Amino acid sequence: MSQNFTIVCAADRNYFDLLKGLIESIQDKPEGQSVPISVLDLGFTEEQAEWLDTWVAHRVEPEWDIDVPTCFNAPSHFRALLARPFLPRYFPGYGVYHFIDADAWVQDWSAVEIYVEAARQGKLAITPQIDRAYNTFYKRPKRLGRTQNFKSFKWSYGWKIADRLGRNPILNAGVFALSHDAPHWSLWADAIKRALHRKTLWPRKGWPYLHFKLVEQTAINHVVFGDKAPAALLPATCNWFCALAAPMVDVQSGLLVEPNEPFHPLGIVHLAGEDFQNREFSLSTTQNSTVKTRLRYDDAPFQ
Repeated sequence: MSQNFTIVCAADRNYFDLLKGLIESIQDKPEGQSVPISVLDLGFTEEQAEWLDTWVAHRVEPEWDIDVPTCFNAPSHFRALLARPFLPRYFPGYGVYHFIDADAWVQDWSAVEIYVEAARQGKLAITPQIDRAYNTFYKRPKRLGRTQNFKSFKWSYGWKIADRLGRNPILNAGVFALSHDAPHWSLWADAIKRALHRKTLWPRKGWPYLHFKLVEQTAINHVVFGDKAPAALLPATCNWFCALAAPMVDVQSGLLVEPNEPFHPLGIVHLAGEDFQNREFSLSTTQNSTVKTRLRYDDAPFQ
């Protein structure tokens, strides 16, 4: 696979340890050692910045690329979310931009290759939050189908669009890849602006912060399901949500694998969720034993 792509991530001083794990998980792969890493800098200590400058190609502080209504009191780190549709401007010169959240890390390089190659075909490479192991499929259905996705679409675009698009699976924006010249970038920015502008026109107290902080993810879902922009929907192993299903451990390799046969290794391990980054899991193994461990890159191999 020819290079000409960059892996982009974002963090501040509080997420530095996770960001460091992500970078090390890239650098410890032979294929990853020559891949330039680009960082959206939300504020690091001097020592942290020095470490980053040793290992990454670019470190840029994001601006407020999209105006946010003052009533939201948007935290500073929200700049990184709104900067995602503008990655080619922040880090020019690459053919493909592969974004990975700081609370995720690369276990199997083949997942990176899948994202990048799909993006080179003009598609948004992204993973739906669906898998036969995920707990969301074994819970009682939400009343009137009002799932998190439905509520986020309703908050951003109103009832009619929520009814039409909110029934689709969530495409997780924490890991994606996109070509530099894809139309998705401008469609994504416009979709975010429409959602925030709608809330400016129709102010209402007590807006759920959950839906506000998901506005850029809801917007990219709108780009795919509403605007019909081409997308490659990848398997869950390409962006495994540990909050939805604990993985298993392959005893021989020490790798995290999917918790059902045929136990494929996880490509990218994602620890999004309240304190999942530090939680100790009791994981089943492929040899019917148990391993107690966190799921951070720092704790690999998992034996």
